[in-house]
Amino acid sequence: MFISAKRHEREVQELLEASGRITDAVLKCAEPGLFILDAKDRIQPQVSRSLATMFRRQEFTNLSFEKLIAPFISAKTLTVVRNHIAAILSSQAREGSDDSNPLRNIEVRLPKGDGSFDTAHYSFRFAALEGEPPLWLVQVTDITASVQAARELEELRSQVAMKGEILRSVLAMGGARFAALLQKTDASMKTINAVLRKPAREEEAFRNKLEEALDEVDRVRREAAAFKLSTLEQSARQFEDALHDLRSRSSLSGSDFLPLAVKLDQLYGQFASLKALAVSSAPARPAGEPAPTTGMTENGTQIIQPPKFLAERSQTRPVPVPGTNSAAPAGSLENTLRALTDHVAQEHKKTVALEIQGLELVPVQYQSAIKNVAIQLIRNAVMHGIETPFARDAAGKAATGNMRLEFRQAADESYEFLFEDDGAGLDPDRVRATAIARGVLTAEAAARLRDREAIKLIFKSGYSTLPNLPGEPAHGSGLSLVRRYVHEAGGKIALASLLGHETRFKMTLPALATAAEAAVKDATG
Repeated sequence: MFISAKRHEREVQELLEASGRITDAVLKCAEPGLFILDAKDRIQPQVSRSLATMFRRQEFTNLSFEKLIAPFISAKTLTVVRNHIAAILSSQAREGSDDSNPLRNIEVRLPKGDGSFDTAHYSFRFAALEGEPPLWLVQVTDITASVQAARELEELRSQVAMKGEILRSVLAMGGARFAALLQKTDASMKTINAVLRKPAREEEAFRNKLEEALDEVDRVRREAAAFKLSTLEQSARQFEDALHDLRSRSSLSGSDFLPLAVKLDQLYGQFASLKALAVSSAPARPAGEPAPTTGMTENGTQIIQPPKFLAERSQTRPVPVPGTNSAAPAGSLENTLRALTDHVAQEHKKTVALEIQGLELVPVQYQSAIKNVAIQLIRNAVMHGIETPFARDAAGKAATGNMRLEFRQAADESYEFLFEDDGAGLDPDRVRATAIARGVLTAEAAARLRDREAIKLIFKSGYSTLPNLPGEPAHGSGLSLVRRYVHEAGGKIALASLLGHETRFKMTLPALATAAEAAVKDATG
């Protein structure tokens, strides 16, 4: 039986069309991003539909790999990308091992419509296709969920390792020596806190504070190293490194000391773990017998009360700086925020009261984000929002400025974090002018913004009303960091302001069950 040439051509064409339909179906349905890269570093026309979602664009033809990814990564990562693509496109690397692929986990920042960014992790894999000319199939997979899960697992492992390390150290040194270590470390950290709270205006006073704090934290680090408490030693070293960084600067101001609050809080967290172990190792007491506050228990472990580590104030009502005692636990986030408020207010010659509610309700998963957001908002409000007592008096306000911070759970089990101050508020025209001067946007773009849109420019990276002076770190990252912290936690942030009266921030964070279910769904497909 003979097949005519016309029939043969028709069958070949049908096979090609079928093959094309299969290819289109695969590219349409494939979850990973797929595309072909040629030897001249050009993306070929057919790409998977998911690629458009992953890279926020529709056209890819003849786009180079570098131009595809450059808008989403840091300059340092871009250098790594360039080097690896150059190696991939060379004939020697066509059969390279995936184990040597540095692009298996790349952090990308994906822009959103409001000017903010989503942070994700993409994995790129390259497979050389047989034949000529040389081609590579590139597969892009969103591994954000697995990266986050790995981080959480590593944090859990670190906590378990820390507790085991502490227990081994206690068993090795005995209760009496462990109690002595607690007392020495307690005394050193009280001294550090007192030193950092000293008022200072002149350069020499700032330098003296640094040297005194360095002496004490060095003592903590050496004691921890002697007893092989690596977690405490590491936290002390990080705090020490931060102090050394300040020491190396040509000039110092009070604002330079603000980031130390976070490092100090981390150091205290490690010390609190040591104290908790001492308390848990105490023998049971007869009913009604009060806990000892000094001396040795029968197993040789001393029980000491938590030190009044940071400033203490009332939790539920505004209290001017300086204030009264509070029931907040030593080393807590509340006390850290009150100490920060005191410090910034003193540096800027303002009187500020901080009201705090609901911090005990913050879930563990959101504690880091809430801490970072609160620190930035307090600092910004005291420096820029709250007026001086003289200016407040002239405006008919009380001399003491007020800030209110509240964390609460909504009816739908999501969370809300509120922050407000009764300061000068935001002037939309001034915000526009500052943004234009800083190069955040053009005058034409600023003019098109309504007032409620214009005030949101304060979230843009690089926006600041402060001049950048030689020897000082660049300004303009505080509120852009707030937006980043909130969005990385899966939340949203809203801003409202009444000129001359108040500024309010409202952050909404998703219910933890919803967030967990979404992560599982993403991981399992």
